[in-house]
Amino acid sequence: MQSTKATLLLLGLGLLAVRCVREASIDLPELPTRIVAISHFLPGQPVQVEVSLSQTLTDAGDPDIPANADVSISVEGIFLDKLYKVTNGTDGRIYWESRDTVKAGVKYALSVRITGYDEVEAVSAAPEPVVLGAVSIDTANMRLVPLSDGKLALRVPLEIRPASLPANGRYFAFGLQHEIEVFELVNGQPVPDEYYQASTKFLADGRTLSLVYDTPEKVVLVNENLWNGNNEVLTLDALIPFNPENERPRHLYLEWRTLSEEFYRYHLSLARQGNNLPLNDPDALYNNIQGGYGNFSGYSFIIDTLSIPNPF
Repeated sequence: MQSTKATLLLLGLGLLAVRCVREASIDLPELPTRIVAISHFLPGQPVQVEVSLSQTLTDAGDPDIPANADVSISVEGIFLDKLYKVTNGTDGRIYWESRDTVKAGVKYALSVRITGYDEVEAVSAAPEPVVLGAVSIDTANMRLVPLSDGKLALRVPLEIRPASLPANGRYFAFGLQHEIEVFELVNGQPVPDEYYQASTKFLADGRTLSLVYDTPEKVVLVNENLWNGNNEVLTLDALIPFNPENERPRHLYLEWRTLSEEFYRYHLSLARQGNNLPLNDPDALYNNIQGGYGNFSGYSFIIDTLSIPNPF
């Protein structure tokens, strides 16, 4: 009898909950179609700008790419270059490219005009690179870690120290790659046969991992808060998997990027999309395109090569 009463009570509560569910209509504002421009440029290379048109939340498929656009670059109000349309023969990507190449520290102004739409503008520069004072391997604490597939991973402790951190604008990113030597045994001695490179994963302490973010640029963004206080070094452990029977780790390649604030803010906002707590307001995607959407930003980079001692 008690079981029957409990069942009826649960059924009644369930029906009450169903009756409390009501459909709600949300009227989304009708926004005009605007120009979208995306460009990340670096010294010594031409400016490349991807141009498209914005979509509504209900649109499906890829955004429309205009057949014609007037895309130009100026410096301090003086016209510099009109970009020409390019179709990449490998992947079919369409973009507009400058004839002039970028110089570090110069502020470039972008203008995009398409008939029937509001003109868009943006300004950014590729900063002078902040050089590295030291990138060191703690050879005494290198160690081999067995993997489930029978391979090994070489764990390489790294310290990355900028030569001189700027007082403001500490905007950096990094990328790691490793080189593996493939050898064959000849008379019991390893003889190099070929080499290959691959992206390198890494481990770090909890604070560091909470302040670095993967990006679509295939580099890791470093939150400016990492350098708070007296911290002037980025410490991590590179993980290099290899087959000990015929492979040896040889080199680590560190790409160190110095970022404009526009590049940093845009990719930081990208990384935070979908990571908000349920009751928090969502992070808005950073946009420095006046009159439209997108990102126009510069960066510079240097590459450091580190030789890896034989782990055996």
